[in-house]
Amino acid sequence: MYIDYDVAVIGAGIIGASIAARLCSAGLAVALIDRGAAGASGASGYSGGLLRLYDADPALMALTALSLGQLAEGVFAETYGKALRRTGVIYRAAMDQAEAIDGAIRSFARPDYPMRLLSAQEVVDMGVGNSADSQRINLYEPHASIGNVRQASSALANVVRQQGLLLEHCEIQSIDCVSRHEVRLAVGQATLRCRAVVVATGAWTRQLLPDLPLHSRSIPLARVGTAVHCTVPLIDAVSQSYAIPLTSAIVQSGCGLRDEARYPEQLAASDRRHDEDARSRVQGLLGAAAQPAVLDVLPGFDSYSLNGRPLIGFCSEDSPVFLASGMCGLGFKFAPGVAQIALEQVQQHLAGAWPRSGSWSMFSPQRVGVTAPAFAAVQP
Repeated sequence: MYIDYDVAVIGAGIIGASIAARLCSAGLAVALIDRGAAGASGASGYSGGLLRLYDADPALMALTALSLGQLAEGVFAETYGKALRRTGVIYRAAMDQAEAIDGAIRSFARPDYPMRLLSAQEVVDMGVGNSADSQRINLYEPHASIGNVRQASSALANVVRQQGLLLEHCEIQSIDCVSRHEVRLAVGQATLRCRAVVVATGAWTRQLLPDLPLHSRSIPLARVGTAVHCTVPLIDAVSQSYAIPLTSAIVQSGCGLRDEARYPEQLAASDRRHDEDARSRVQGLLGAAAQPAVLDVLPGFDSYSLNGRPLIGFCSEDSPVFLASGMCGLGFKFAPGVAQIALEQVQQHLAGAWPRSGSWSMFSPQRVGVTAPAFAAVQP
């Protein structure tokens, strides 16, 4: 039995759910499929969900700016936007980054998303400074937000549930690329016949595309109790540490000890070294008065590319497979922008035109030699 859809999206994390909801809102017939619950595993299941603009890579800033532009209206305003809590964020960088940060402010700051520099005293006055602040340049994005990734993923998936097909806890028995405009997905006793398929399976992407230049990397996320009330998310690029306030007495922080593997199941579990690393990082950010105490360490992970840029686009001009992976732990802030790029290219594909990556060619999978895959009897 064949059931026809325009597009199937595999993976209902924040990236896949965003793409599927955006395609649905444009009137396409969409099936969103996940072997678990929407947003419940991988990077989406444990992410801290910080939405901020600045990045040392201008291409990633441009992608985030595209995301911010999608939040004012439409499907993301009603779903993703409601999962955000505006807190602002302080990004601390080495003094030799002053010119790059000034350039970012000139290029991307606007009235609805201001960016400015803070003095060391201003940082201290906001309750997140210590003696090391005088050795940093401090960028402040007052409209940056903390997001609930699971809430956003669930709300976006619900859009698909209402307008298309949402299959959770569903295993795909096989994927067969019949032609440039036909992909068949065996699901139970039926087959979904689609004109394109989006692979947004995060750290599990290589189970579908074994030769893809991606690897899984752990992102241990520690929840740490502090005696200091951290009022604003704080990122120190020099020490590669951060603290995101969850409550008045608890912050989330990353651990510097990371593991890499081909598949997420092969990543090493966290241990006491991660506890100590998280504790020392929070103390370094907030000072000795914080008296940090680690509550737990969550086993986050994501897919990483070789140069830190995601892979977004069709695998080749004659392929029905659109790839959205390699988000390097930043998928939450990229998701609306990735969804917009996917919509534009999928619409071109469905219209019979060669999908062009245009100004987003720096993210095209073709840049790293990805070609049209031949799927057969896979278990994504």
